[in-house]
Amino acid sequence: MHLQFLHRNFCTHFMKKYTFSFLFSGIAIVASLFAIPSCTKGTVDPTEKKVKLNHSNLSLRIPMIMGSGDNDSVTSFYHKMNMDSFVKSYGKYDTSSIRSVKLQSCTLRITDGDSANNIRNFHTTNIGLTSGSNRSLFRIAAFTDIVDTNAYTITVPTSYDPNLASYYKADSVRYRLYGNFRRGTTKDLNCVAELKFEVILKK
Repeated sequence: MHLQFLHRNFCTHFMKKYTFSFLFSGIAIVASLFAIPSCTKGTVDPTEKKVKLNHSNLSLRIPMIMGSGDNDSVTSFYHKMNMDSFVKSYGKYDTSSIRSVKLQSCTLRITDGDSANNIRNFHTTNIGLTSGSNRSLFRIAAFTDIVDTNAYTITVPTSYDPNLASYYKADSVRYRLYGNFRRGTTKDLNCVAELKFEVILKK
């Protein structure tokens, strides 16, 4: 009986000791797993920089449209820029450092419209892009169902999310306005466009 009692006490002590050790080891492993992400959280690539590229007060003229229907090229408007100087102003970058260009917003404003000639004449409107470094027309913004009410400013949704870097490794870009007219206009319309981009530079 005495031996059985000693054996039982030894087993109980052994199980408690190693159960505690196993539990402590398990907690340590879990803690280390949570600690690993916290060590890397918030790390920033020092060679990468996000900057803003704004094209403001871009003038365009919409010619008089005689009737309703599709127009695959209402008008084009250009923007000349020195992208090499632009990227170099942020440090030791050049145009090869342009890794990403994303359109953030696109606004069109008619400056001399009236009740018969304004945004409501459009049913849909699209903005396309080409440049000297990429001549393939790419749609970067579109409004597919414009409300039929008088308006002189429109923010064209940027529902397309391409990387436009290949277009902006150039000294000029060409934007094309095209779409579908709900009704024709009775005169030419002067407009101003504003486009805002986020550019990522990386050495």
